[in-house]
Formats: sequence, C-alpha cells, structure tokens
Amino acid sequence: MSKVTISDFIIAVADLFEAESRALQASTELFLQRQREAFEKSLYESGWRFGWIAAAIVTLLGALVFIGIGLYKIAEIYLPDWAAPLVIGLLLLVVSLIFGSIAAKSMKKESSGNGE
Repeated sequence: MSKVTISDFIIAVADLFEAESRALQASTELFLQRQREAFEKSLYESGWRFGWIAAAIVTLLGALVFIGIGLYKIAEIYLPDWAAPLVIGLLLLVVSLIFGSIAAKSMKKESSGNGE
C-alpha cells in the first residue's frame, strides 16, 4: 500500500480546485451566452412591438383628425362660422379631460395598490 503524503493531498486538492473552476467557467459562459441570446431576441421583438404600437398611434391620430373634420363640417351647417370651431374644440377638450381623469385615477389606484 502506498502512503499518502501531505503533498499528494495538496496536489489532489489543487487538481480538484482547477477542475471545479473550469466547470464553473464553462457553465458561466453557457449561462451568459443564453442570457445574451434571450436579451437580443427580446430586444428584437420589443422593437417590432414598439413599431406596431407607433403605427397604431399614428393611424389612430389620423382617424381622430378626420372625425374632428367631419364633426366640424356637420357643426358648420347648423352653427355660425365662428361657433363651429369653438364647439368642436370644446368637445375635444372635454373628451381629453375625461381621458386624463381616467388616467389619473388609474395611476392613483396603481400607486395605492403597491403598498405605498
């Protein structure tokens, strides 16, 4: 039987340490590679999603402009020339204030729901 010396033990521990550090390095590289790929995919999909949302906003604004013009043309028939833009402007202002108050209530409810 061979005798195990302290130097053999230290060499074995060093070999074990080296093997574990290589395994840790390999798993870390694999983890970081997967995370980078997931981030790139998420960024790509988010870019397209942002583009579609921007396109939807632009077309919605265009539709609202044409609705406003249509309402103005209808109001122009029944109201004097000076009153038609005023009435349509006030109508759009009231609608925007309603949307703003809904958004403010939603933000207030959301901030109170977080435990603050």
